[in-house]
Amino acid sequence: MKLYTKLKNFLNQPIDIAPLIYARIILGILMTFELCGGALSPYGKTLITGDYHFSYSFAPFIKPWSEPFLMYAHFGINFILGLMVVFGFKYRFACIAMFFSATSIFLMEKTLYINHVYLYCILFLVFAFLPANRAFSVDAHQNPKIKSSEIPAWTVYCIVFQLSIVYFYAGIAKLNIDWLHAQPMQMWLAGKINHPIPYLGILLAHKSHAFLVAYGGIIFDLLVVPLMLWKKTRKLAFILAIFFHAINALTFGIGTFPWFSIAATALFFPPSVFRNWWIFTYFDKKLPKQNTHLFKYSDKSKLYQNFVYSFFILFFVIQFFLPWRAFLYGEDPSWTEQGHFFSWRMMLRSKKGITTFHVSDAKSNKNEIANPSKHLSYRQRRKMYKDPDMILQYVHFLAEFYKKEKGYKEPIIKVKSEMSLNNRKKQLFIDSNIDLTKEKQSWRLYKWVIPLRETEYIENDENEDPSD
Repeated sequence: MKLYTKLKNFLNQPIDIAPLIYARIILGILMTFELCGGALSPYGKTLITGDYHFSYSFAPFIKPWSEPFLMYAHFGINFILGLMVVFGFKYRFACIAMFFSATSIFLMEKTLYINHVYLYCILFLVFAFLPANRAFSVDAHQNPKIKSSEIPAWTVYCIVFQLSIVYFYAGIAKLNIDWLHAQPMQMWLAGKINHPIPYLGILLAHKSHAFLVAYGGIIFDLLVVPLMLWKKTRKLAFILAIFFHAINALTFGIGTFPWFSIAATALFFPPSVFRNWWIFTYFDKKLPKQNTHLFKYSDKSKLYQNFVYSFFILFFVIQFFLPWRAFLYGEDPSWTEQGHFFSWRMMLRSKKGITTFHVSDAKSNKNEIANPSKHLSYRQRRKMYKDPDMILQYVHFLAEFYKKEKGYKEPIIKVKSEMSLNNRKKQLFIDSNIDLTKEKQSWRLYKWVIPLRETEYIENDENEDPSD
């Protein structure tokens, strides 16, 4: 009981509201532009083109809008909601609406899965329960009664904890045989030989640099949180974080994520650091002075407090345990894809190969090889070929297509696929003797996926940049 009391007092101790305002504005801007900027990129194009869109097994009912202008309007609404969060206008409504609106777009197309987009979506949900509009906001200006100079410490710690989970599992996931052989990093960096910055390409493409990045990535991901928590190493760790994420941005791009990570890592610093920043000094009258009295949710009922606490306990239990499922399947998630999503497995795999869909009719002599380019965009095809679940989804789509458009009575679809994982030699990926029209989606390992047996690496081959 004494430990519980100490923990409760620690989490509820009053701290300056400045870091939470910083998080709302800076992180809000970066998240909003990432989630809405996709409308002007191939990301958005994928949602408005193609005859078929891949869904998540837990949300098959979420599909892109049928008309392009509705899809772009959806992005536009997200942009408005994001700005409402940033400016603290109708803040709680905007956070909740942004979570559902952005998440619905995120779930419309499985081939568009990106780890940091998932992170941004759930952070908007987290922000909905944080009092980040109590200062330096339109809400506080319109309703001075909600103004506060202090917040309970847990409101900042929960953002820090979520970031820590991302770093931790990103590091744990890198402890695999491929990453320790600097794969697929060797392959990706070899393709940077013609980087537009003079001599940088030569440096990036050197084999030793791939090992430096691979092992440096493990050390950074696993140690950055402890080093940021310790006062004596905090400044050094933050400098390393800036360097690490800036190099990632320079080498791979990865949208706003490197800059978001730098900005979010700054939340490990004490609140006084943010209070002294120029933006808060310049707008000092807008940000209340810090008080010394004990913070209390005086305007919130006990029931609401218990609801918020229960939400965060459940939220972080899920966030902490969900990534472990990737290790429970017994096969490499980079090969089977089971447990890969929603597990903070970033930049771990690259697959190259050939996949063909052989379609025949059990009631006639009709047979042909399907052409996925008729139904899918380039990105969809590239992602689908590597993912058994998406291959199965496409097979069922093809079966219906051949019934309606080609007159097939009882389609039989077998898939022949050879894949190379992380610069290994190619091997069979899908059992070509199985009629996949008879198979159903499952949370378990698919028996028709050939286990990864190939262990020999080949010479580096230029490959596309990572996107997950």
